[in-house]
Amino acid sequence: MEHYCPTDFGLMIKEADWTSCFQHEVFKRFVIGQISSTERQKILHSSIAALLAFVQNNFLGPTLVLNDAINVPGELNFRRLLTLDGEELNPNVATPELLYVCKLAFEQLLPTDDESTSHFVERLWYLRFLVIYQRCLDDLVHSLYSSFDQNVGHLAKAMENMDDYELKVQTHIEILQGYVLFKRITKSEHWITALQNVAGVDITIEGVLGVRTKFQQNPIPQLTLKAKGLETIDLADSKVTHGHISLPTMLKLDDDVRLEKIKFTNEQENVDAQLPSLVQEIVLSKILFLKYSQPKDKLADEELKPYLTALLYQDYGPWSTRLVALFLNIQMEASHKRTVDRSLKQCEELVHLLDSSSVPVVHRLSYAFCSSLIPRWQIKAKLGDLMVSLGMIKSALDLYLELHHWEDVISCYNHLELRHKAAEIIQQEIDKKPTVTLYCLLGDATDDIQCYQKAWDLSGENSAKAQRHWGNYYFARKQYQDAIPHLKKSIEINCLQETTLLRLGYAALQLEQWEDAAKAYRLYTTLESHGFESWNNLSMAYIKLGDKRRAHKVLQEALKCNFNNWKVWDNFLAVSIDTKNYEDALNAYERLIELKEKFFDQEVLEILTKVISEGAPDANGNSSNRLTKKILKLLGHASAKTPNNGLLFELSSQLETEDPLKKAQKLQNAYRGYVQTNSQWSKTSDNCGRILKLCIALCESSLQAFVDGKEDAGKLPSVKSQLSSARLTGQGCLRAATSENWEQNAPLVEQLSEIVQKLTTELTNAMNQ
Repeated sequence: MEHYCPTDFGLMIKEADWTSCFQHEVFKRFVIGQISSTERQKILHSSIAALLAFVQNNFLGPTLVLNDAINVPGELNFRRLLTLDGEELNPNVATPELLYVCKLAFEQLLPTDDESTSHFVERLWYLRFLVIYQRCLDDLVHSLYSSFDQNVGHLAKAMENMDDYELKVQTHIEILQGYVLFKRITKSEHWITALQNVAGVDITIEGVLGVRTKFQQNPIPQLTLKAKGLETIDLADSKVTHGHISLPTMLKLDDDVRLEKIKFTNEQENVDAQLPSLVQEIVLSKILFLKYSQPKDKLADEELKPYLTALLYQDYGPWSTRLVALFLNIQMEASHKRTVDRSLKQCEELVHLLDSSSVPVVHRLSYAFCSSLIPRWQIKAKLGDLMVSLGMIKSALDLYLELHHWEDVISCYNHLELRHKAAEIIQQEIDKKPTVTLYCLLGDATDDIQCYQKAWDLSGENSAKAQRHWGNYYFARKQYQDAIPHLKKSIEINCLQETTLLRLGYAALQLEQWEDAAKAYRLYTTLESHGFESWNNLSMAYIKLGDKRRAHKVLQEALKCNFNNWKVWDNFLAVSIDTKNYEDALNAYERLIELKEKFFDQEVLEILTKVISEGAPDANGNSSNRLTKKILKLLGHASAKTPNNGLLFELSSQLETEDPLKKAQKLQNAYRGYVQTNSQWSKTSDNCGRILKLCIALCESSLQAFVDGKEDAGKLPSVKSQLSSARLTGQGCLRAATSENWEQNAPLVEQLSEIVQKLTTELTNAMNQ
């Protein structure tokens, strides 16, 4: 059986008698598990070949016509049998009977012992089947992911003692791409690290001087790919590089300004390094991981370009890898006005290429399962999207009708102001053969909720899609109370629905159903971890539930996604204070000062100053005294931006417990700030009392600094100067306070008068010495 794990799979289609698995009697016995061990092995081999034929028909082309002699049991509805968790196969899937054979074989012939590490070949092909199965469904399905994840555990154990380098690297690549497909980013991170360790190849991007346009005079750093660890690989071996395969080429850009690709000043960098096939698959896996694990923006695209360029300009390599690289480039270029035309033409070329027989099937299938295969209908749908973006609505409409992309059909008719036509077309399709999807789309086109009920009934009350469309109907009308039950039911059937989770979470927030909101956003963040809005909303739900510790951790994840949103930082600041994470609060306040021109939160600063000066324990039980230098730096930064804010200097003075001179100087600045911002401070008793207390503290600190430093010749001038300033300040404060003669402040006036007299005496003595 080991020979059923080769690199070139095309030979298997010729060798394996996969048509035998459709012989009626054997097939019926196989369904109920009543076949001999010899027949089981034969059907397993045949089913592997059936999977390859299915991949050819639906992913790589050209279409393979099944033998007329195949006796398929007529009573079986393969599309219905392959419906999983209410999710139907895409209507463009060809020869679903091949996929169903694989399903029966791989699920029934795998060992039931959970601890078994044998049967590696069967488990590897089962992994490939699961990935192909998921790619044929329009939505992610949780039960498929569960099977995939469990199977990976067995494969990981089996690979611990494996010596076959190529097979081990290939398996790591397929597992990584599977987790990326299911959007499990945390597990993808683990497997991309494991892949690099197993392969022994270090792939990085570096900055090298170069130009992008024809008229650019000054080169600037441009990203380029570097691969280390290729010294032991024989690049002259055609099996290593697939040098015998003719690859699809990238069309010329033909632009007046932009160069075909970056031109580096170092000529050696302009020569594209030939990468072995396995390394090309690793690069492709890195692209897919970065694409789905990072926020979708122009900066992320710039990081992907050097990886993609390295694949697009290889002279040799796997055919399927080049196909996927070209499609990814089409997606990237579709949003740029200078490249969208090439994107359209390139997409047309791919469609024609998949339909033609110019490339042998053996070449197409080589390394196919390491190439993140793209269904043929998705490439055609992308062609339709490009047509729409360029205003070719009618041409796109014809393509969408051919692909049964009814949502896009409705959109095109709306563009053409023929919405009624969309409903007519969908009704005609329902009359031919009703499906859950068609009823849902008819409901969307006519706003008739009875269509959703029919879709739900047709599915046997097991369609996440029917409930999703039903809930979306109410959600769009802000009828959240009615929307939530349907959205929740949809998630119960299939929890891998990102948009539905977001809508459920938002609706629950609007109705203050915090438990439902927390559950929805928590599940969403496991699928899409780089959206700061979802993390922020999850933290809000936790705060409302009284679980501020979890809210604090969640907001940390939100900040990883968006470091520049002041609202998230403000929330993080408040939660950090409430949870006694004082260091995080200081970091948040510092960041808010950078983001907002004149940010100031008196309550937060007073709390932080109090707990740090008292050495109160933080969330981890550590003394807050260790943060004294940090808060002094923060207050200094803040006071530099707003030098007239007396509170900042006053709070900073409270933390100066060892140097009375520094404390006195900060109190002097605090007094100056208060007086300059409120020249009428003595007109109210409360303000007058506060300034009197501040002035008393200033005079006492100045006097203490003078007493401590008068014997030190180096310090004497500074402490003497401060003492003089304090006396003048005290005298001015006394005059202003005495003129108002507030009765409740009389003791403070008397106390300040006494200490000013002491300052005068000390200064007189100092002058006489």
